Amino acid sequence: MKTILAVFIFILVVFVAKAQTMPEAFIGLLPSPPGGICAEGENDAKSGFIKRVGEVHDQLQEEISRRKDEIENKVDRNKSKMQQNAMARTGVSPELMQQMMALEKQSKGATGDQAKAYKEQKKALADQMMQQSMNISMGEVENLKKMDKAGKTSWTEAYATEKKAEVMADPKAYQQKTAADMKDFKLVQKQKQLADSLGAQSMKYMKQFEDLEKDENAQALLTQIDELEAKLNEEYKKENRQNDDAIKSLSNSIRNLQISYCNLQSPKYLDILSKYKSFIQASLTPYYRLEKLTNQVSAAQTGVDLSSEPGMMGLQQIEAYLSKLSDVYRYNHISPKYVYIGAE
Repeated sequence: MKTILAVFIFILVVFVAKAQTMPEAFIGLLPSPPGGICAEGENDAKSGFIKRVGEVHDQLQEEISRRKDEIENKVDRNKSKMQQNAMARTGVSPELMQQMMALEKQSKGATGDQAKAYKEQKKALADQMMQQSMNISMGEVENLKKMDKAGKTSWTEAYATEKKAEVMADPKAYQQKTAADMKDFKLVQKQKQLADSLGAQSMKYMKQFEDLEKDENAQALLTQIDELEAKLNEEYKKENRQNDDAIKSLSNSIRNLQISYCNLQSPKYLDILSKYKSFIQASLTPYYRLEKLTNQVSAAQTGVDLSSEPGMMGLQQIEAYLSKLSDVYRYNHISPKYVYIGAE
């Protein structure tokens, strides 16, 4: 009984630990933007928010880095097998592939005549590989480039006839290959459609953030601020100022415009941010599905299953949102209130 209980506790601990590294857990850690975004200067709400965002960012980066390292290690362990499988799909024999890999390794660091010799060997080997996979030589490819339109048409027709003869020689093998290719094509198509859909939705919010930066009313305020700051700079250059009334007036005008700018832009930014967060939360399940499809495509193309812990794509989306969340004070450039110090 004790043994069963111990095993159950171990499984529970592992499950809880794993759950804490999933995208849903990080969504729960995200702080909400504080009120008073356009408040002047530092305050507890602002400093507390920035601190919390930094803590979540560090945790998220650590988890993403850990997962990336695991994926890279898995790729490194299976690199040779993946290359062999990928080449096998092209119809190139393992012997030729191994010769090419050996040449690549031997030629590293070669210079002068030795480098030229390796280049010629690799070119000759590439010619054999092309003939095996496509039944076309490098020489034919070069000649094809020089042909006129009529010559290219004739060559294409001859090549098509040759391929048709190969199919007729073994129709069953052709049908099996066609069916496998179609299955892979449909899988890639499905993966691309989902990736494009999620990417388009994400880009919609990026476009809204970008458009907000270009808001005409906001740009007009910034222009006024720039003009007044230029005048303020000229005032500071003057010598023997009797009093600071002009500086005081300009400083207060600049500050009021800065407040208007923040009050105009920040609510819009927070509104886009809120909708963006809702999209991120709703997209986690589709991203799990996209990950699965991407792994299936990779396995079909390389013959190696590189599946890792689910949720990496979701974590990367949260990382993108966190970047926008950390920037909620971007429109607050409010200068401290002008304190007039007149001549005593």
